[in-house]
Amino acid sequence: MLLAAVLLAGCAGAPGGSGAVVCPAIGWVDAVRVELTGDWTGPAPASVRVVCEPSCGQVVRLDRDPEPRREVTAPLTGTTAGVPTGTGTPDAATVTVLAADGGALAEVDADLDWVRVGGSEECGGPMEATVVVPAP
Repeated sequence: MLLAAVLLAGCAGAPGGSGAVVCPAIGWVDAVRVELTGDWTGPAPASVRVVCEPSCGQVVRLDRDPEPRREVTAPLTGTTAGVPTGTGTPDAATVTVLAADGGALAEVDADLDWVRVGGSEECGGPMEATVVVPAP
């Protein structure tokens, strides 16, 4: 579900039994998972826009310094969408469900509760927060 996520296989103890944790050099992407519930009548939901506090990660370009990315739009697959936040775990978000024409169908303000979905506590790994948006 995590877009472009690479799940960590875990951490292994150092050779020789020293007990030191050796973590693989693997990256991952955290994500907000949006789930639609209920009976959505009228225009069909097509995508979601997530506006994060303080930011939804960073925009990185070759011609300038990284800058905060305030919002991300992602398509729905059935009744769910995965919205990548880079390696950031924002505190809160406003999720807007959009029709194909860009019109807003529903909006929810949510505090984000992050759960590790891969890797380990010692080595880190991808995190996911779920926001449920009921039908209007």
